[in-house]
Amino acid sequence: MPPFIPDKKVVHNFHGLSTLRPTFTVMEFAAPGEQGQRLAIACEGWEIEYTVWSTENLTQSEIPVVVAFHGFARPLEDMRSAHRAWPNPHAMISIHLPHHGGSRPLPESGPDDRAIEPRVFNRIIDTIIINQVPNAGKRTLLGYSIGGRVALALLVDRPESWQHVVLLAPDGLKQSPFYAVTVHTRLGRLAWFWIDRHEQLVQKWSDALLEWGFISKHLNGFIYFHSSSHAMRMMVWKGWRSHRACWPSHEAIKAALEQVPNADFIFGEFDKIIPTRNAKRIRRMTQNLTNVTFQTVQSGHNLLKPETMDAVVRCIFES
Repeated sequence: MPPFIPDKKVVHNFHGLSTLRPTFTVMEFAAPGEQGQRLAIACEGWEIEYTVWSTENLTQSEIPVVVAFHGFARPLEDMRSAHRAWPNPHAMISIHLPHHGGSRPLPESGPDDRAIEPRVFNRIIDTIIINQVPNAGKRTLLGYSIGGRVALALLVDRPESWQHVVLLAPDGLKQSPFYAVTVHTRLGRLAWFWIDRHEQLVQKWSDALLEWGFISKHLNGFIYFHSSSHAMRMMVWKGWRSHRACWPSHEAIKAALEQVPNADFIFGEFDKIIPTRNAKRIRRMTQNLTNVTFQTVQSGHNLLKPETMDAVVRCIFES
């Protein structure tokens, strides 16, 4: 899908609400008919786009809040299935990750591929909640795929802020060498920008490797999708780079999980992107923590399909 420039965006900051036309091109992954009402906050050098959904008849003096993060190259609207399946009254704040939709560094605030720090992201979330749910109660952190990695980083930064953490096929438990080299080294930068200039050759190599049986159809499709245009390749680059500070160690994750009342890891039984084996180490490290569960549902990687979310919710709330 080509880059999308919205006509208008509601941006709020500490001084109130204003309607601005963005001056940058953003990568939009939701078709116009799929987009809901979105807001954006300009805070801490970032513009973060989000939406808020709430269940009907919220009567509590303190409203439970679910903060939700989507997967890579997907829109924040994906998390609506979780909102609809969630069995308890709540307000859900679904947040666009950096370089998705309208979320990105503010102009002149630093390099366009700079990392968002977990402590900064937590403060931005605090501001969103104060603005949108002033009578907020207990907080749940919900992350899917790369959104799960971001959720882990936010948890590690401030475990006392979260009553419940739900991690759906979370990234961040096993780092691929390709990602590490690409994101953290000068060689990786040079290699990625070479790929950007020679994408057709890369795709031919991918086809050959598939034909020879060295890679799967899924990986071949992944390569095609993420190299489909210059805009997409730059989004992948900036998206990977912007989340590089959100990769806590297993030791830090374990320490944070010891402090949160409830944490649930859910994986797809047939997931080839983030298989259940990625959680072996953290599962072994937390085997004595009664507040942490690891479960699987009959699914591939897409745990956000409505029928799959129903199974996920049963795992969390009925087990």
